[in-house]
Amino acid sequence: MKLIALGMLIIFLGVFVVMLGVLKSIQMKESADQKTEVKAGGVILIGPIPIVFGTDRTMVLLSIAGALLLLGAYYVWRSR
Repeated sequence: MKLIALGMLIIFLGVFVVMLGVLKSIQMKESADQKTEVKAGGVILIGPIPIVFGTDRTMVLLSIAGALLLLGAYYVWRSR
Protein backbone atom coordinates (compact mmCIF):
# COMPACT_ATOMS: atom_id res chain seq x y z
CA MET A 1 0.00 0.00 0.00
CA LYS A 2 2.90 2.35 0.73
CA LEU A 3 4.31 1.76 -2.75
CA ILE A 4 1.00 2.70 -4.34
CA ALA A 5 0.93 5.96 -2.39
CA LEU A 6 4.56 6.64 -3.34
CA GLY A 7 3.79 5.94 -6.99
CA MET A 8 0.83 8.31 -6.98
CA LEU A 9 2.95 10.99 -5.31
CA ILE A 10 5.64 10.64 -7.97
CA ILE A 11 3.02 10.86 -10.74
CA PHE A 12 1.53 14.04 -9.26
CA LEU A 13 5.01 15.49 -8.80
CA GLY A 14 5.77 14.76 -12.46
CA VAL A 15 2.57 16.46 -13.62
CA PHE A 16 3.42 19.46 -11.44
CA VAL A 17 6.92 19.71 -12.92
CA VAL A 18 5.52 19.53 -16.45
CA MET A 19 3.06 22.32 -15.63
CA LEU A 20 5.87 24.46 -14.25
CA GLY A 21 7.85 23.84 -17.42
CA VAL A 22 4.96 24.94 -19.60
CA LEU A 23 4.46 28.10 -17.55
CA LYS A 24 8.19 28.85 -17.69
CA SER A 25 8.13 28.31 -21.47
CA ILE A 26 5.28 30.77 -21.85
CA GLN A 27 7.14 33.28 -19.71
CA MET A 28 10.28 32.84 -21.81
CA LYS A 29 8.34 33.49 -25.04
CA GLU A 30 7.04 36.76 -23.62
CA SER A 31 10.61 37.93 -23.07
CA ALA A 32 11.87 36.70 -26.45
CA ASP A 33 14.37 39.53 -26.81
CA GLN A 34 16.63 37.84 -24.23
CA LYS A 35 19.15 35.33 -25.54
CA THR A 36 19.08 31.99 -23.73
CA GLU A 37 21.34 28.95 -23.77
CA VAL A 38 19.91 25.47 -23.33
CA LYS A 39 21.98 22.72 -21.74
CA ALA A 40 20.96 19.10 -21.40
CA GLY A 41 22.37 15.77 -20.29
CA GLY A 42 21.33 12.29 -19.33
CA VAL A 43 22.25 8.71 -18.59
CA ILE A 44 20.90 5.54 -20.15
CA LEU A 45 21.62 2.33 -18.25
CA ILE A 46 21.59 -0.81 -20.34
CA GLY A 47 22.31 -3.51 -17.81
CA PRO A 48 25.59 -2.63 -16.12
CA ILE A 49 26.75 -0.39 -19.00
CA PRO A 50 26.03 3.35 -18.61
CA ILE A 51 25.72 5.58 -21.67
CA VAL A 52 26.25 9.21 -20.61
CA PHE A 53 25.49 12.15 -22.90
CA GLY A 54 25.31 15.91 -22.59
CA THR A 55 25.74 19.19 -24.41
CA ASP A 56 28.75 20.25 -22.34
CA ARG A 57 31.14 18.91 -19.70
CA THR A 58 29.17 20.31 -16.76
CA MET A 59 25.96 18.55 -17.78
CA VAL A 60 27.79 15.26 -18.32
CA LEU A 61 29.29 15.48 -14.82
CA LEU A 62 25.89 16.37 -13.32
CA SER A 63 24.32 13.41 -15.14
CA ILE A 64 26.96 11.06 -13.76
CA ALA A 65 26.47 12.45 -10.24
CA GLY A 66 22.70 12.05 -10.51
CA ALA A 67 23.04 8.48 -11.77
CA LEU A 68 25.38 7.60 -8.90
CA LEU A 69 22.99 9.18 -6.40
CA LEU A 70 20.05 7.17 -7.76
CA LEU A 71 22.14 4.00 -7.83
CA GLY A 72 23.14 4.52 -4.19
CA ALA A 73 19.54 5.18 -3.17
CA TYR A 74 18.45 2.00 -4.96
CA TYR A 75 21.03 -0.14 -3.15
CA VAL A 76 20.16 1.38 0.23
CA TRP A 77 16.45 0.79 -0.42
CA ARG A 78 17.00 -2.81 -1.59
CA SER A 79 19.22 -3.72 1.38
CA ARG A 80 16.44 -3.05 3.91
